[in-house]
Amino acid sequence: MDSLQHALKEWAVAVRALERGETALVVRKGGIREKAFAVPRTRFLLLPGYEHQRPELLKPEYRPLMDEIPNLTDDGPLRFSSFVEVAGAYEVSEAEDLAALDPYHMWTSEYAESRFRWRPKKPLTVLVLRTYLLPETVELPYREAYGGCKSWIELAEPVPVEGARPALSDEGFEELISPAVGVLRKLEPAPMGS
Repeated sequence: MDSLQHALKEWAVAVRALERGETALVVRKGGIREKAFAVPRTRFLLLPGYEHQRPELLKPEYRPLMDEIPNLTDDGPLRFSSFVEVAGAYEVSEAEDLAALDPYHMWTSEYAESRFRWRPKKPLTVLVLRTYLLPETVELPYREAYGGCKSWIELAEPVPVEGARPALSDEGFEELISPAVGVLRKLEPAPMGS
């Protein structure tokens, strides 16, 4: 596959941390327009979002990344610099499981707990993502269909991904995820598409 058309909207600061190999975990519950968060694909682009991210919701060691994020809006051109492959997807339904994962994600425990309590009957989904850097940033025009509080968008045109390279070596990726996977293995796998 040398192009992708499916993209996950994620905070720009989280995309930057994934691209730098500083994290591999994303914790999601879905957008306001979604009944629940689902993972329809195992490979997808990352679309940086700018409007909801706030430094005080990040652990202190990740806050300096905010200084590197351009001051952009979500209704401007779309910029893609990476895609990911899902190495694992798990459902978190218990507060103690979320607490056990605290050392491995970038959000403050208070923010993670607030996401957990929102729509309490729905589990959080923790994605373990292997990030690949595109050879160059691809820019696409914004369309109205891409807007709104939703997790996934289907792009009108494909983004080429040929020549992408992993953000981390195989060994570096395994080293980054292995402590978290020890906790995640005890949880229910989240349903995923192909």
